[in-house]
Amino acid sequence: MPHTRSHRRCLVTGGAGFVGQHLVLKLLDAGWDVVVFDLRPLQGNEFTKVESVVGNLNDEAQLVKALQGVDVVFHVATLSPTGANARNKKLMTQVNVDGTRTVVEACKKAGVGTLVYTSSSSVVFNGQDLVGCTEAQPYPDRFLDFYSETKMRGEKIVLDAASSMLATVSLRPSSIFGERDMLMVPTTVAKARQGKMKFMIGNGENLCDWTYVGNVAQAHLDAAEALLAGKKVSGKAYFITNDEPRTFWGFMGDILEGLGYSRPSRKLPFGLIYAIAVVLQFIFWILSPFVQLSTDFTTFRVKLAACNRNFSCDAAKKDLGYRAPVPMDEAIKRTVAYFKPTWGKAAMDAKEAQGKTA
Repeated sequence: MPHTRSHRRCLVTGGAGFVGQHLVLKLLDAGWDVVVFDLRPLQGNEFTKVESVVGNLNDEAQLVKALQGVDVVFHVATLSPTGANARNKKLMTQVNVDGTRTVVEACKKAGVGTLVYTSSSSVVFNGQDLVGCTEAQPYPDRFLDFYSETKMRGEKIVLDAASSMLATVSLRPSSIFGERDMLMVPTTVAKARQGKMKFMIGNGENLCDWTYVGNVAQAHLDAAEALLAGKKVSGKAYFITNDEPRTFWGFMGDILEGLGYSRPSRKLPFGLIYAIAVVLQFIFWILSPFVQLSTDFTTFRVKLAACNRNFSCDAAKKDLGYRAPVPMDEAIKRTVAYFKPTWGKAAMDAKEAQGKTA
């Protein structure tokens, strides 16, 4: 039944994170009352109107208490797909699977009628080329990484929970970037300063979809509005992108060049790099019982950088009314402007020089 209350209250899990903060700001602009549920408090002058609850996703009682009076839950909280956590299947499962199940059960107990889940386009990726991929693409039988697998399992929990009492939608954004990101840009800059971004894997022509974080936030509002209006979208998943595929290495070059670094220009054979990644992963696996090692140079990451990965947004446009309000060129411009004072080459060079003279 369509929602009729004029004043809406929502809870955002993971609201202190990258996507979560952008979503919170978008919700505030739209006049929503916002509660954030996160492991850490949400801080900043722009968030003074937000109720920040520090809590654990797997504490159902705590969630139910925070959900009192809430109309919509945006379940954004997730575990990072990179670093040491990426190889911790137990922790990935606790957050992305068990945590999602707890959110669903808490929604039912608190009488929340609408749930929007932040999934990932990687739920259909296992290293194959995806060109114009639609929601008809099945889940892979096997995954190359724990993040994609656990996000898929979380998505299934959310979609299977759809009922007359709880309307649910799962959004699958692809390669999110933008201001406040503390993962993609800092990692890329660190690699550039080590001389590792001079190269591209493969022929450099693989087309990928990148999604500006502000557009991802807008898609969440679109999904919530569609559910609240009683549209027949409950129990469905939707790909969300900027709808402007670009070559993987072209995009990386635009970011790096904007920050004062050189674009990747030397091509390395995919087969060679993939073989090296296989050997390294095997060595890490052999040594893992004895020493904690961490690397993002994995077969999954190599395929991410070399495969075509682009997705159709037609279903989201038709059913949710989604349109990417910020085009790619403007999104890249905003991202570069945000990071240049701290992560730009001139700023980093000056910081290093200060450290040497201190």
